[in-house]
Amino acid sequence: MQEIYRFFKRKARAGPTRPQQDCGAEVRFTISPDARASLDQAGIVFLHVGSGAVFSSNSIGARIWRGLLDHDGLETIAADISGEYGVPREQVRQDAAGFVADLEAKGLLARQMGS
Repeated sequence: MQEIYRFFKRKARAGPTRPQQDCGAEVRFTISPDARASLDQAGIVFLHVGSGAVFSSNSIGARIWRGLLDHDGLETIAADISGEYGVPREQVRQDAAGFVADLEAKGLLARQMGS
């Protein structure tokens, strides 16, 4: 089970991540026009066109990205991953929120409030 969480370990942070706000509406994300991503079975590689920065993640990070592309909220993504891998939902939600916050800090995502 530790392998599932390996992608959540980040080598460096761009800065502190914002805590998730629970105000009744599920937070959704818009993908930046500067973001490019290449998916395969092993994971995902991100390119921020404006800065030229490249980032990568494993297949779980790719799964989160696919959920964002489908306009799923973080709760939906976490529930899906939890069910697929048999990992506690709250742990997946917290770790996925940290991963998404890192993508946001790197300029690959922007948050928007949904209903």
